[in-house]
Amino acid sequence: MPVGVLDVIWIDDEFIKPPGPKMQVCVCPVNGFFFRINSKPKWQIPVLILQRDNPFLKHDSYIECGSPHELDDYLIGTSLDKNSGKPFGKVNPVCVPDICAAIQRSALIRPQDRVVIAANLGCPHP
Repeated sequence: MPVGVLDVIWIDDEFIKPPGPKMQVCVCPVNGFFFRINSKPKWQIPVLILQRDNPFLKHDSYIECGSPHELDDYLIGTSLDKNSGKPFGKVNPVCVPDICAAIQRSALIRPQDRVVIAANLGCPHP
């Protein structure tokens, strides 16, 4: 898979209302786990990411860290094809400690997925 940890892609997200394009940040490339990026902090354990630290953003935004989305290679490849074969951006690692704390608080992430995501992000052991 040609994306790495903290790489950002755009997908056509059918699970938002109304369905449409949405940024996703990779938290485990091997499993295809991604967290959605939102403009408002009203969903599952939001972690603030600042535009000044993440120039691909148009404004401060939030990573929704409550439960990962599992994206398949086709969806990821389609996204990359729309951006000359590369990710749209990369989240600044300065927010990794906040993401690590958020995934530990989430009641929606399966324990085995929490371990894998934490290892990919380089989180300290709880």
